[in-house]
Amino acid sequence: MSFTEDVKKDLISTNDNNLEAKIEAEAILRLSTEISIFNFKIEASSNNLFVIRRLVTLLKLNYKFEQEIISRIINRFNKQKIYTLVIYEGAKEIIDDLNLLYDKSKYKEELEFDNYGIYLRGSFLAKGSVNDPKNKNHHLEISSTNDTEIIFLQKLMNELELNGRITKRKNYLVLYIKSLSNIGEFLYRIGARSVMEYYENTIITNEIKASAKRSINLDLANQNKTNLAANEQLYYIDVIETHYDLSKIDEKIKQTMQLRKENPEDSLTELLDIIHEEYDPYLTKSGLNHRFRKIKAMALSVLGKD
Repeated sequence: MSFTEDVKKDLISTNDNNLEAKIEAEAILRLSTEISIFNFKIEASSNNLFVIRRLVTLLKLNYKFEQEIISRIINRFNKQKIYTLVIYEGAKEIIDDLNLLYDKSKYKEELEFDNYGIYLRGSFLAKGSVNDPKNKNHHLEISSTNDTEIIFLQKLMNELELNGRITKRKNYLVLYIKSLSNIGEFLYRIGARSVMEYYENTIITNEIKASAKRSINLDLANQNKTNLAANEQLYYIDVIETHYDLSKIDEKIKQTMQLRKENPEDSLTELLDIIHEEYDPYLTKSGLNHRFRKIKAMALSVLGKD
């Protein structure tokens, strides 16, 4: 079962009062329905049987009607099915009450802020999908050929500060969210509470892994930098020891040269700790850097590169 299916399964277990049932049912119908205006027949389709059953349950709270559910295979290779709820008798009352022949209805246009999530829930059940948070491509979307409805849904999303954006894909519009935190907030708003624990735990795990990876990369980068500097210092020390009169070298410089040779992979901070413990407790990092700069200058002078 996909993460989207898990979310929808979670959503269909929510309970609604009569008004909330109308709001959610209208959202589903507006995105997944064909209406015959001649014989007032409703046909609502989904590839998820539980969504169709959810729609029947919502409608039954407010309307009396006769229905049947028809299934057909749309992909014979993987036996993928699509399920269609067909409402005959009683369809006209639903169509009229929800004003399904037009873009606006009293329930849709007079939505209170607290009910935005209910309408978005219906829309997501009808035409929504969301990637598993383990997927690096964080993405939630609702798509439809009903442009007016997609624009209305974007308005609701952005009233909830979810930063919903719209793009064109072939002959339909796609309303989408990319931010992990906004996707999580969307799932919370539409009532997918059971999957939220998995979602949040996965996000936390991903963040911990990403933080650990950044820390490791930083450590490696620092170590590489330390190794490059140490190798350069060892080269200059070798030049001095090969071509320079060591008796003329300051004792502190000779001490630093010897310390570097004995600790070829240590950072300046680690070398400074040794110096503080064994030689000079007052030497600063700047002072140690000055000694290495002097060693470099001496080596370059020998090589005729000063």
